[in-house]
Amino acid sequence: MIKQFFLLINIISIFFYQLFFSSDVSVKQTLPSTIAPNGEVTVTFTITKGDVAGFAMLKQTIPLGFVVEPIENKGATFSFKDQIVKYIWMSLPQDNEFTISYKLKNVSQDAGNYSLDGKFSYLADNEKSNIDIPSANFSVSSGEELPQIVNETETKTEEPTSTSKTEIAELSIDRTIDKISENKFKVSITISKQNVDGFAKLIETIPNEFSASQDKSQGGIFSFENGEVKLLWLAIPTQENFTASYFIETTSASGSKSISGVFSYLEGEETKKHSINSSSFNVDFNNEIVENTTAKEKQETSLQEKVTNENSKNIDNTSKKKEEDKKPITTTPAPETGITYKVQVGAFRENIVVDKFKKKFNLKENINLENHEGWTKLTTGSFNEYKSARDKRNMVRNNVKTAFVTAYNKGNRITVQEALMVSNQKWLK
Repeated sequence: MIKQFFLLINIISIFFYQLFFSSDVSVKQTLPSTIAPNGEVTVTFTITKGDVAGFAMLKQTIPLGFVVEPIENKGATFSFKDQIVKYIWMSLPQDNEFTISYKLKNVSQDAGNYSLDGKFSYLADNEKSNIDIPSANFSVSSGEELPQIVNETETKTEEPTSTSKTEIAELSIDRTIDKISENKFKVSITISKQNVDGFAKLIETIPNEFSASQDKSQGGIFSFENGEVKLLWLAIPTQENFTASYFIETTSASGSKSISGVFSYLEGEETKKHSINSSSFNVDFNNEIVENTTAKEKQETSLQEKVTNENSKNIDNTSKKKEEDKKPITTTPAPETGITYKVQVGAFRENIVVDKFKKKFNLKENINLENHEGWTKLTTGSFNEYKSARDKRNMVRNNVKTAFVTAYNKGNRITVQEALMVSNQKWLK
């Protein structure tokens, strides 16, 4: 009796776990098995998205002799061109399961047998995943009234995807770097392609001292994190030649720098990678700061040695006072607890004189030094709410264009996205 009781508890636990925590993605297609000449039917897709959110696309090729009109889009952008139906979501609906539909109209009056398949693509961990929608067969009747049988097909993530014959892709990619100001550059990527469509991703690795911002993404999703610029397309532009661009900016770099990149795309069901040659450029910005920092360090070192060698009894109180005034005032902040946000205004491999930096950018805020991954990083402020840090960042950007929000958990750096999730706060532009 006790064993049966525990067995029942386990079965119930498994049921509720699968009910609430299953992350399988599946798509079920439903349509009648027959269409009358000049008739129309409704094609329905029931999408179970699991834990998937964000960008997604459903794509389907419609046989010749048929046209499509949308019925229910569930927030997607609908298009029908060159016999291809596309539903594109910038952000999937919040519901775990939802339904979209369209009208399929026969305009050819030709009797025959047809099929509909398709593909559902989505992002998982910033990588593209896709599942094939199995074919649903239907026919156009000769005019006699035939009973309509509902045709259902369903696919899940674990099912194998079909393969199809594809043409060989041809690619040529060039990068140009144009100087906008002493510390800002525009990076342009010109892509010339043939037989490349659907999913594509551009990853550019920029120097550590730089931040990046969006310019022209050509329909792609722009992101910048950990020194990598990403442009992600679920449907790359149809033009054979187009140019995407972004800006890079620094508050600390100098000398010769370079940018390298990789372009990924689909050839059939296989992901191909095309390396983009490195591009070099020179940065003259910050030379003055680095040189002055070195001179200042030598001067302070010499002064320190001189004072050390002197007999302290011969130093009067006035001299001591002057020397004390020259020393930077340092404070040890109290240990941080919980989630906090700050605004980073600079990062340096070399030593940096904070006062020189503040003077150059006309900063009135208190600046904190932080050693992180071999860098000396300059931050200001400490906020419990992301909104407050965002407002501070916007204000600081009047002086330092590359300022951005950083996040911490008990004093340790984490991503802003992770901090927002832990603190249950919303991201604000």
